[in-house]
Amino acid sequence: MQSRTIQSRGSNQVAVRQYNERLVLQTIRLNGPLPKAELARLIGLTPQTVTHIVRDLEADGLLVRGEPERGRVGQPSVPFDLNPDGAQSIGIHIGRRSTEIVLINQVGNILAKLSTVYAYPEPESILDFISSSYRSLIKRKSCHPDRIMGVGVCEPGNIAGWQQLLGAPSEILESWQSIDLGAAIEQAIGVAPLFCNDASAACGAELLFGQGRHYANHLYTYIGSFIGGGLVLDGNLVIGRGGNAGAIGSLPLGPKSKDQLIDHSSLLQLEEALVSSGLDRTTLWKDPNGWEEYRGLVKNWIDDAAPGIAMAALSATALVELDALIIDGAFPDWVKTELATAIEEASDTLNWEGIERPILIEGTCGFHARALGGAALPLLSQFAADHQSLMKAPA
Repeated sequence: MQSRTIQSRGSNQVAVRQYNERLVLQTIRLNGPLPKAELARLIGLTPQTVTHIVRDLEADGLLVRGEPERGRVGQPSVPFDLNPDGAQSIGIHIGRRSTEIVLINQVGNILAKLSTVYAYPEPESILDFISSSYRSLIKRKSCHPDRIMGVGVCEPGNIAGWQQLLGAPSEILESWQSIDLGAAIEQAIGVAPLFCNDASAACGAELLFGQGRHYANHLYTYIGSFIGGGLVLDGNLVIGRGGNAGAIGSLPLGPKSKDQLIDHSSLLQLEEALVSSGLDRTTLWKDPNGWEEYRGLVKNWIDDAAPGIAMAALSATALVELDALIIDGAFPDWVKTELATAIEEASDTLNWEGIERPILIEGTCGFHARALGGAALPLLSQFAADHQSLMKAPA
């Protein structure tokens, strides 16, 4: 793939050109293969401008032309689609119970993945795993180093926080407080990564590759060890001043209680129930397909988790008028479906007077959402139609 670096010919002209390229890519991502005339109509650019942009994106390997559509008056129409092999990205999710690394292509297909499970997140062991896994990915035949747009890393907003709830030893808490994670990962892999809160990153993955692209304003909820969320307004992922927009885990459950949503709607509560039944703390994470064996405990957890999520959806909708609530998490699809049903039932008991109730959608990224979101960060930074790109200086 040719270099995407553009030499300055006047910052405004370059910024607009980059923005228009992003619009073309994002429009095709949302609508599927399109001919140039239809692209021009949807985006509002002249046919000549779209022709030049499509030509350049095709030369860079980012777009690929399809078979001509015949049977109409005039010249056959040639649709253009995203080239899956045109770009690749690596995503790293550092979690409280596991770390996962994925290699994806431009359309979000996972080409390779590696993971490790642990009782507690020890920084040194995690960095060793990241280093060896990165080298392994680079050596694989499915990886094309010249097409890799970058490395994205996501972790909980404060991975050292709430460690007492996880039962982690104090020395692990202290080690996270003293480490510069960005510098440590760059030293481990030789690449400066992009960073994002893990729930926001998962939201970005759903926005780029899943159901999120169909709803301009939505609250995305991801349930892992702790519940987290992401917020999308006008089709854009809202990060927030400190990177924690959509952090619904901190929402209070009532005026007379100090309990937060995180205390009742996180997988940590299910984990504790399993431990009380004599099972290992890592049971949920070692066998993602083995949850059926614990259906009774899972059902109890769903009943406890759903009401708080329904209340969070009502509160968020009252504030920003949501189109949809998207539910996803580190659990099997049947758990997601039963949780969604329970949330709908809990929502039926709430007072929605004066508010148009959002539809509830099941997310599609599942277990890999956070690592996929990390991998989406370089693609979003390069190719997403972000209005702020008009304000950025050219590379």
